[in-house]
Amino acid sequence: MRKISFFFLFFVFCLIPKSVLALDTVEPTTNFYINDYADILSSETESYIMKHSVALANQTTAQIVVVTVPNLDGASLEEYATTLFRKFGIGDKEENNGLLLLLALEERQMRVEVGYGLEGILPDGKTGRFQDDYMIPYFKEDNFDEGMLNGYKAFFQEVATYYDFDGEIDAPVENETSENDPFAFLLTFIWMFGFSGFMIYILVRNSRNGRGGRGGFYFGGPFFGGRSSGGSSFGGFSGGGGFSGGGGSSRGF
Repeated sequence: MRKISFFFLFFVFCLIPKSVLALDTVEPTTNFYINDYADILSSETESYIMKHSVALANQTTAQIVVVTVPNLDGASLEEYATTLFRKFGIGDKEENNGLLLLLALEERQMRVEVGYGLEGILPDGKTGRFQDDYMIPYFKEDNFDEGMLNGYKAFFQEVATYYDFDGEIDAPVENETSENDPFAFLLTFIWMFGFSGFMIYILVRNSRNGRGGRGGFYFGGPFFGGRSSGGSSFGGFSGGGGFSGGGGSSRGF
């Protein structure tokens, strides 16, 4: 009986994840801008991110924060990202110009969470394309360090250019297959054709509704302005606290 109990307990113990980071216990490190809880980034990459994010924040108030975690502790990727965004207080309180790059190692998922103030220059489609072009190809090869650094450079370049940042800006390396893959081009063409047709349908329908007295155009729901509120975020490295409106994109690898 004792042997059975011992083997049962041993079996249960083996099922427990070796590295769990509970969501409610996650707090920003003293560096704030780089939080490598999954221990997958080199010291050189961490130093680069820290240096550039500090310089950007000091000059523009915009904050780019990188977080890697061993796993999502049972939460969805979107829930984890919005919770971290709120807890860390990413971005300026007034400008809401925070940006979170979150990688979950065990689930092999990546999420870019965008504050309200940056959604104009970083819409969902662009954040997804940046991941596809600059990050995911590296992640698929388990080259997390180079992929995160390359992706960070892409997002940094976009934000820094928008704010006329006069410091160092390094261009990312784009995935060569992304522009030359005929299948990817075909999918893009199909998507654009379908989207255009859908927009024409919406415009015609709303035009008819307008003549019937109901009036106006409506673009609601999750595809047109609909968003889940991430709540307010206060605190953080420099006392900021922007709002995350659910903008951004997720990718698996």
